[in-house]
Amino acid sequence: MRGTEVKARQNGVTKPQEERRTMSISTYLATYKSLFVGRFDDYALQLSTGRYRRVGKSLTDADLHDHLIGARTYGTYVMDAAGRCRFAVIDADGDDGLTRLWKLHDELAARGITSYVECSRRGGHLWIFFTQPVPASQVRAWLLPYCPADLEFYPKQDEGKGYGSLIRLPLGVHRKSGERYPFVQRDETGHLVPLTVAERDRVNWFASIIRMEVPQLEKAQRPTPSPTFSSSAPMPSRANGASSPIREWNATQDPYEVIGSYVVLNEAHVGQCPFGDHHAGGQDTNASFKVYPPGAQGGYCWYCYTWQKGGSVFDFLRYYYSLSPRELWERIQAAGV
Repeated sequence: MRGTEVKARQNGVTKPQEERRTMSISTYLATYKSLFVGRFDDYALQLSTGRYRRVGKSLTDADLHDHLIGARTYGTYVMDAAGRCRFAVIDADGDDGLTRLWKLHDELAARGITSYVECSRRGGHLWIFFTQPVPASQVRAWLLPYCPADLEFYPKQDEGKGYGSLIRLPLGVHRKSGERYPFVQRDETGHLVPLTVAERDRVNWFASIIRMEVPQLEKAQRPTPSPTFSSSAPMPSRANGASSPIREWNATQDPYEVIGSYVVLNEAHVGQCPFGDHHAGGQDTNASFKVYPPGAQGGYCWYCYTWQKGGSVFDFLRYYYSLSPRELWERIQAAGV
């Protein structure tokens, strides 16, 4: 019997068993890496504050092993060096983050999109995996319309805009809280519970994860409306203690009807931003613009993710026609609304 095998036997492990164990670890890391690592030539180290510091070198299997055993914690950039993504993530902070993400999980499933929900320190992450790396702009055009306006969508940028977004690699230890955060599933009572997968079964679970084919979406054409201001409701007069006439006028408007006459909106009320000056090349080539119900009557009802600006129906019209608030208000009054 060879010396190495004798030593292995003395430790209670034969050489074939040791080889199978090494092969299992290698398979585990390779499968994990193919799912969760967005960029291989660089990554970030999580500090005790929860913040990250860019490492500036390639991510190795040894680094991933350290992450998974809890020795260190790393974050991955969602886009690779070519601006492509292997996955998208929606981040929901807050006490109701997991509940909201699971509701979104069900809504996506109804549309044939498979997603996976992971706990986080302040809420949760919803992951969608792809069959192959695709440009960030293609990912955003497809999935951003499904993301609620107050949640964060990764990738936040299109390709060609630097390193982009960073997300903590799953199944490690958060350096600030000292906790591991599992993926979750719904039990027979309908409650969300940790997805319990034994270490030896994780490769099989990784292999069972469904990866989506990202569709090529055609660019929506924006109509050219005539510069008129109309409404089915009369212009309210201002009374003592009432809000401003402009806010009251906003409250009489249907944001989907008014803004929808200027922007082609999909079923999630998302379309291409009409304010091209704030987009590369002078035109929004992605679904960056979302219309949503105002939180208060006459309040904000639209937002551009690229411009990072939003407003009311009145704000939309004054930006669209490049008018001052006074000029627009005079036109609305002259139209008799």
